[in-house]
Amino acid sequence: MLYNRLYILLLAILFAACSKDKTESLFGEKPEERMEAAIKEYKATLAGSTYGWKTVIYPDAGGAYAFYFKFGTNDRVTMFSDVTLDAAGQSMESTYRLKAVQRPSLLFDTYSYLHLLADPDPNVFGGVTGEGYSVDFEYSIDDASADTIRLTGIAKDTKMVLVKATQAEAEAYAAGDLATLIDATESYMLQEPWLYLQFSDGVRLQVSVSTFYKTFTLLYIDGSGQVQKLSTPYYYTLNGIHLKTPITYNGNMFSEILWDPVKKLFYVTVNGQRIEVKTASGSVVPVHRLIGIDFSSLIVTPAPMPGWAPAYTTISANIADGLINGPYTLQLYYTEYAFDVAQQVMNVNVVVTRNGNQYLAQYPFTYTKTNDGVFNFTGQAYSGNAALVATTMKPLLDYIRNDRFTIDYYVDSQEGKLGQLKSVEHPDFYFTGYPQ
Repeated sequence: MLYNRLYILLLAILFAACSKDKTESLFGEKPEERMEAAIKEYKATLAGSTYGWKTVIYPDAGGAYAFYFKFGTNDRVTMFSDVTLDAAGQSMESTYRLKAVQRPSLLFDTYSYLHLLADPDPNVFGGVTGEGYSVDFEYSIDDASADTIRLTGIAKDTKMVLVKATQAEAEAYAAGDLATLIDATESYMLQEPWLYLQFSDGVRLQVSVSTFYKTFTLLYIDGSGQVQKLSTPYYYTLNGIHLKTPITYNGNMFSEILWDPVKKLFYVTVNGQRIEVKTASGSVVPVHRLIGIDFSSLIVTPAPMPGWAPAYTTISANIADGLINGPYTLQLYYTEYAFDVAQQVMNVNVVVTRNGNQYLAQYPFTYTKTNDGVFNFTGQAYSGNAALVATTMKPLLDYIRNDRFTIDYYVDSQEGKLGQLKSVEHPDFYFTGYPQ
């Protein structure tokens, strides 16, 4: 009996000792105190970089985008980016927060250049409706050192690595040097659309830079006569174009295409040797051979585009009028000429809208193509929406059914390289579209 009483007394003493402070940590600090200390330390690191930070975002949707951030102690961040020419030359200030979201996190919590890539409205900066380019603006901090901070997007898993910028870089961004370089290089590519690299084997490697998709591509015909493609996302630096993945051709590897502002041309450096990007008088690889490799469709807007024949302009306007004034009151959104090279099929996809909803009317054509790039299209059966508006579409479809066509690039000083289909039988019938 005495033993039992002593045992109960010891338990009571032990319970009292344990319940003295239920929140006291075995490690000294409470978890929330450690989290608060970590957040203060990260903020001090972010704001403590005298010359700011630079980073690159690689969206799941493709491309690459460079950013420069200068974080202040007042929860404000100033940034530049190569997202647009204006963003490269004009700083934007927004707010940021460091907060505990399961782990210390950096939140860009007011609209900024970073949010352009996440904007759900495709009319703002393109991308997918409701998703944009699937880029985060809230990031958890993985680890940090004095000159590098690694982060992971909370919603989309976007990776971000902040690297300390130098004084020279900070001053160059503030002076608008990035915007100056982008403006110079993109103006040059509009004026000189046919660029190529040539190494010691003598093969011309056509250079294609998509400023919309932010991709750098080399196209060439190999020894067996096949078209080959080497492509990777790129972003702008203060010196030119930097590739996400280095490109290697026949033992020649490079990861940057540098801009010479004096000679006004691009060049690469391979094994210490400078190799300049040259200009040609036309496409190095015939355009008809690029279908299915560099692009697979032409997107044609309802509004007249450069390189349209008067005959096509009239037909396009009549189609738009016929759709909106017809029994279904349809708005012409765009027309796509989509090639499936493997199946030798081209679909004329007419995309229309009504009450905010999109509808597709599809007209399939099989085709043959000669070695020199002359297409002969044969109309196939269609139904559904296509049948409902077939009468309105007939003037255009008759040209495609009855004529042969060639395809080439049409270069416009504002739009750049457009794809142009031209009738062989009626040379006065031709139109352009955006290669996709």
